[in-house]
Amino acid sequence: MNPNTLIEALEMAWNRWPERSALVFCGSKMTYAQLGKAITTLASAYRRLGVGRGDRVVCQLPNGPEHIVAAGAAWACAAIHVGAAQRLTGPELSEFIGLTGAKILLYAPVDESPDPFMPLRVVQKSHPDTSIIVAGDQSFPEDYLTLSELRNSSKDTESHEHLSLDRPSPQDPAAIFTTSGTTGRPKTPLGNHNKLCQSWSRLAEELEFGSDDVHLAHLPLAHGFGLMLATAALINGGRLILLDRFSAEEVLQVVEIERVTVLNGSAAHFKLLISCPDRERHDIRSLRIGVGSGASFSPSLIRSIFDDLEMEFMLMYGSSEGVGVVTTNREDMLKGSVGRPAPGSVAIVGPDHRPLPSGEVGEIAFSCKVFPVRYWGGPGIGSTAGAMREETEGRRGWYYSGDLGRLDDEGRLYVFGRLKHQINRGGLKIDPVEVEGALLRCPEVSDAAVIGVPNPILGETICACVVPMPEQVPSLEQLRSVLSSELAPYKLPEELCILDHIPRTRLGKVDLEGLRASVMATTRQHVRNSRT
Repeated sequence: MNPNTLIEALEMAWNRWPERSALVFCGSKMTYAQLGKAITTLASAYRRLGVGRGDRVVCQLPNGPEHIVAAGAAWACAAIHVGAAQRLTGPELSEFIGLTGAKILLYAPVDESPDPFMPLRVVQKSHPDTSIIVAGDQSFPEDYLTLSELRNSSKDTESHEHLSLDRPSPQDPAAIFTTSGTTGRPKTPLGNHNKLCQSWSRLAEELEFGSDDVHLAHLPLAHGFGLMLATAALINGGRLILLDRFSAEEVLQVVEIERVTVLNGSAAHFKLLISCPDRERHDIRSLRIGVGSGASFSPSLIRSIFDDLEMEFMLMYGSSEGVGVVTTNREDMLKGSVGRPAPGSVAIVGPDHRPLPSGEVGEIAFSCKVFPVRYWGGPGIGSTAGAMREETEGRRGWYYSGDLGRLDDEGRLYVFGRLKHQINRGGLKIDPVEVEGALLRCPEVSDAAVIGVPNPILGETICACVVPMPEQVPSLEQLRSVLSSELAPYKLPEELCILDHIPRTRLGKVDLEGLRASVMATTRQHVRNSRT
């Protein structure tokens, strides 16, 4: 029997391979039987807190077994799992909670933060009805529930409760994948159980995932790409090696020691692995296949993956809305293509949204008949009924990606970058409007604009273009320090360009071409930061 929901798929896995190692993290291992028990135990605790069908559970936990267990427990309660980046500031996290209407927030304090519980105080003030559960080994303020106490209190009484209680239906929402919008407000694509279960199972089938595969999970589980690949591995009995942060040297060591067979990442991750000075010291012959997404993979990088890492490769192009194209065709990838979409599923359109002839460059559009796109807050979903109409009305049944591309005469799709102004830093999308707004609140800044500048590893890095107040020229270090209270670390500018003025159009919009020319002609301050 094929499963129709994600919790059914996980349940089948832990019943089929109970003694097999499911998760490995920091030297500790969890079998499939232990994973199943942990999920059902936490699900019981959620039910006692009133979590039920359709409730949103925001999970701001790092990569580790707890994140996987939290997602499974939400699905077992027919609740909706919502991943959140761990390093969101208080205002960012508060907006996130408000956007999703979360009933529960799972939170792990950042060890190096001078005030790790400050974000929670901001959330409590704005959203007093959201229950907060804290994970980790730190000492916690007494007014927070702790994940360890919650799970322990359920072990003796309800850990064997059958999952038929509040079992989700195939059409129930399973996850909200928040993304960066182009107007400063995140989007909230919604995936239901049947769609995710079937598409993730098909992906695993195409990649021939099996119980003998060892998967390296360094991609953030809070993002759709990371959660998809981790779940696809587990529902097929694979062993998942979890890393909280990416380091090329550590990844190579883990591949050698654990005999990893499946390796995933953005273009930046693969570039760092290939260029690592010690790569040839490690035996990485166990690698069978890689999966890449999140940034542009050039033909030269694709060739290096084949030649230097000596493995097969799948290239995925798409978005968290569930639209996309995948390919394992080596010839197509080496031509610079991201694959061949099914006829009628993708169109290249002009500014008027009318289809362009083959070979012409325009915006990439996906057919909503082939790729139904739903958002939290759409009709009959959530509390803001206008959101879905805002995305689709008047667009004749197409999802417009904001990416520039073309289709050739043989149906290959090529992607050339963003139509809209958005920065792609190692696969993480940053909205310049958000960073600009934070810069303009700095007392030393008179005017500001933000652009992405080319970077050989990350693809793009963030450059803050600033017109300072009279006699108050800030340094990059000062700006980063001030902005760190508002923006997550990956959103902080890595370059600073001091200008006399920001070039703008007659309508007051930033003249991006003029701004880039000014940046190229001006000395910039830089910060060294190779993390992705």
